[in-house]
Amino acid sequence: MTEKAAIWARRVAEWKSSGLTSEAYCAGRDFTAGGLRHWSHRLGKTVARDAERPSVRLARVVRRRTEAPSAARVAPVEAKAEGRLVVEVGEARVVVPRGFDAVTLGAVLDVLGRRGGAK
Repeated sequence: MTEKAAIWARRVAEWKSSGLTSEAYCAGRDFTAGGLRHWSHRLGKTVARDAERPSVRLARVVRRRTEAPSAARVAPVEAKAEGRLVVEVGEARVVVPRGFDAVTLGAVLDVLGRRGGAK
């Protein structure tokens, strides 16, 4: 956010919390009610656009040595015991907590699969 946008964001927040009309709030200030409403609308679009973006959830990847690279496998016993999923691809072991982002996990597994689980 630019400095100008931050200033207007503060003004809009103060106006909205005041309960006043834009005209009443701007009376005696160095900005107009029209400008205030414009920035309120403009900043509202930014907030709405940011809310539509999915948050990125990361999975912790722990490397461990294995005898031979193998296909992806899941360690269900450990997963059930700790409420999480453990996926091994070659030398890589991905520990996935509850509420993980399936798209991100798929991308991680795709990359590891192409590399054979090795760095």
